[in-house]
Amino acid sequence: HARFGIFPSWGLSQKLSRIIGPNKAREVSLGAIPLTAEQAEKLGFVNHVVEGSELMTKAREIAGAIAKNNQDLVLRYKSVINDGLKLNLGDALALEKERAHDYYNGMTKEQFKKMQEFIAGRSS
Repeated sequence: HARFGIFPSWGLSQKLSRIIGPNKAREVSLGAIPLTAEQAEKLGFVNHVVEGSELMTKAREIAGAIAKNNQDLVLRYKSVINDGLKLNLGDALALEKERAHDYYNGMTKEQFKKMQEFIAGRSS
């Protein structure tokens, strides 16, 4: 953008600085410095760098890890992360507490008991 005189208007100035930090975002954006894949991974801009031939294998591995978990919780967790990112930290923590309260209140007694047993088993 800076090299060609194009003002960011699709959220780049805000999203990039939240992902890689404001100092690195300034350096990369204002200096029009391209990142290598490895640099992008190190900065947290991407989660993994793989060869093209390994892309689908890695994607399936990640999807499989997510798919084997409690899907109701996965959806709620994803939602609270995304919604919380729009807030300051204090409000995001309050949102998490509120959503957790709603989730636990919606559990059956059996589900709550299983969760307590799981937690007790991990702490022993």
